[in-house]
Amino acid sequence: MTPCGTTRFGRRVAGGRSRARRCSPGCRRGRSRSQRRRRKWSEAVRSGQQPRGNEQAMQGPRLLLGSARRWILGSAEAALWGLKSMKGNCNEFCTTVFKGVTYKELKNLLKSKKVMLIDVREPWEILEYGKIPGSVNIPLDEVGEALQMNSKDFREKYNEVKPAKFDSLVFSCLAGVRSKKALDTAISLGFNSAQHYAGGWKEWATYEYSDKKKEN
Repeated sequence: MTPCGTTRFGRRVAGGRSRARRCSPGCRRGRSRSQRRRRKWSEAVRSGQQPRGNEQAMQGPRLLLGSARRWILGSAEAALWGLKSMKGNCNEFCTTVFKGVTYKELKNLLKSKKVMLIDVREPWEILEYGKIPGSVNIPLDEVGEALQMNSKDFREKYNEVKPAKFDSLVFSCLAGVRSKKALDTAISLGFNSAQHYAGGWKEWATYEYSDKKKEN
């Protein structure tokens, strides 16, 4: 059947041949759906109206563009917040990472007597293995509390003058792990001049033994 409802081939004529019927040029049924849609579009454009089908078709891309825009803006805002957070914490982070002293630097500081060396090991470790001369023993668990004591209580407990926040502090332990934690605590309490000796007692003892051996 043709769109007009007639058979594809018409009645037979003389000679046994059939005459094909064709739809007239103005017949709507003879057009395909896409042809009718294009004609409606052309008429709407000529009349200056927004085609209804086009408006519906554009809703999907608009929604996608809106979602993409919101996602991009949200990602940019999160990245900006991260940069601000990093900038705000940079001083503390950089100070904690890079404030370390070497064996020679620590030895010179101790000679100048312009530094307070705090050994954060346990008392039994110091009794068994020894300590760096001139150091004060404040176990790691007591560092935070000790640095917040008043001067009188600090002197009574540790027999030393309590350091001010602008004084030079160096923390040490056996091999640098606990002294790093003590440094973080001191930095958080405002002791921005604090440092730590990463080599610890192990490195100090090795260098001291080597130097004494050379002297002999």
